[in-house]
Amino acid sequence: MSEEPTYPERGLDRHGSAESFIARFHRLKTEARRTETESEPAASTQPIDDAALGNQTSEIAAPAQPELSDADMPPIESLDAESDYSGFLSPGVSDALRQVALRKLFHGTAFNVIDGLDDYAEDFTTFEALGGVITADMKHQIRIEAEKQAEALRQELLADTAHTQADAAEVDAADSSASKTLADEPAEPAPCPDPDSETPYV
Repeated sequence: MSEEPTYPERGLDRHGSAESFIARFHRLKTEARRTETESEPAASTQPIDDAALGNQTSEIAAPAQPELSDADMPPIESLDAESDYSGFLSPGVSDALRQVALRKLFHGTAFNVIDGLDDYAEDFTTFEALGGVITADMKHQIRIEAEKQAEALRQELLADTAHTQADAAEVDAADSSASKTLADEPAEPAPCPDPDSETPYV
């Protein structure tokens, strides 16, 4: 059964009915495939760039370079910021030597630039002097320190007063104890006069 002809310019088939969505979709996909098929042979017949082919041939024909080892590396002491460190990345170089070389490279000044946006890169232990400016916080701290010193002095005076009173109480207690001891002792009798003495009786 032959396919019914359509009239895309009018959007109608041969019976004059409107083209359905599926029929229109099928037609457009078929035309797109036909266009792609016609453009592919043209792309395959493009001339080959001789220069690009020559570069590929030279790359293939280039001899493989020998693998570098620790013996081929320069001394670590002779390396500086202008030295070539690429040889240390060769697979034949030992890991220990590679780490030493890269450590010296990354300790250079080119890799030690402090980012200005780093919050912790500045030295916050030193501050610019304010001169004669006294801020409100400084006044508050001065007042607190003066109150602490006054309280410490008051406590020291109270402690000294307490010690003085304690010493006075001990002295009073010792005096009263001595007085009581003397009062409790019996009085010594008066000596009898010697009859031979010329001292008259009182």
